[in-house]
Amino acid sequence: MSKNIVIQNVKSAITQSPCWETWPRATRIYSDLVCDHSKDSYYLRAHGLKPNLIRLIGDCKDSRLLDIGSGNGWLLDALRPKEGYACDIVEQPDISPKWNFEIQDVRSLSYADNFFDVVAGSLLLIWMKELDIALQQMYRVTKPGGKMVISLVHPYFYRTGEPNKNGDFVIGSNLSTPFKIEKLKIGGIAGPLTYFYRPFPDYINNCIKVGFRIVEIVDWFIDMADYEQKVKVGMNSNILRTGKVPLYSFIACEKG
Repeated sequence: MSKNIVIQNVKSAITQSPCWETWPRATRIYSDLVCDHSKDSYYLRAHGLKPNLIRLIGDCKDSRLLDIGSGNGWLLDALRPKEGYACDIVEQPDISPKWNFEIQDVRSLSYADNFFDVVAGSLLLIWMKELDIALQQMYRVTKPGGKMVISLVHPYFYRTGEPNKNGDFVIGSNLSTPFKIEKLKIGGIAGPLTYFYRPFPDYINNCIKVGFRIVEIVDWFIDMADYEQKVKVGMNSNILRTGKVPLYSFIACEKG
């Protein structure tokens, strides 16, 4: 797909995005939440999100890596690629100056075609109505033979029901049909945001449709014994959790 089809005016695309209006208000609260060692949001990212992303991306010492929706740049700090690029729709004052940071919208990236060895999108696409356009852009900027890795809160179990006291997960939503949740607050405090639910195969099939080859899919489950031990010694958790269904999912792809 030609970048000129989507990238007509990057600034216009960003400022017209609903995310552009909501994330600036939520980003500082969200950042504080996930960096607070006393909160279970920090625990879930430290034990589930970060290790899986780092493993799936792999060695980047000779790579040019783009982290889309970068936040404070933790992924680049962890992987230390030869060239690190980061973009977000919100300014990130905490990101290291050694990384090339820009305000950009994933649906309208300004980077050149076939520019990156690795493209990462962590907990990003769940907030995107236009999944197909976002993945087209991620594919466009990835080099042939390059890698894309995305992470998701597992769509079948994120805000579709509730765990009960036995640790079973009771689904209350129709998982066959896309829907959106408006005025959602992460951790009950960061928001309001709009979350777009779609069946899990939609992510996989859209990756394939734009040209990626699926390399690996991973689900991560909470180790409840460890989690409950952390709660006992003071970790703050006001959400009922379960280890019987996955919390995060990861899709690693290669551009042919």
